[in-house]
Amino acid sequence: MPDIGSISAAIATVKTSMDIAKAIKDSKTSLSEAETKLKIADLVITLADVKFELADVQDLLRKKDDEIRVLKEKVDEKDSLIFDGKLYWKEEDKIPFCTVCFEKEKKLYHLTYYKRNDWTSEHYRCKICDNTYYL
Repeated sequence: MPDIGSISAAIATVKTSMDIAKAIKDSKTSLSEAETKLKIADLVITLADVKFELADVQDLLRKKDDEIRVLKEKVDEKDSLIFDGKLYWKEEDKIPFCTVCFEKEKKLYHLTYYKRNDWTSEHYRCKICDNTYYL
């Protein structure tokens, strides 16, 4: 949500602009030409201020929308994970993710699979945190 100060300033500037426009409208003959031009110049300046303040509000709204989108993506990503008691898996992904990296840093890193040989058993290893998960 945009900050209240920006919105309040924009509303106050709009009110000032409306007051100036009303003064010009109501002053058919009471204002001299110079005074009318001055009032119109004030109106143009305050309307320009409104434009800038509303652009700031629009920028804040865009940033908030981006932040909301990123947070929704993170929630959706977490909801799509399956924990089998040892590793995190994603549907239709045959390579698991490191449990430590996800739970500690909220980042998903695929593990590397190592086949069994004469010296080691089958296992996955994280290249980021170096944790090993034996099968």
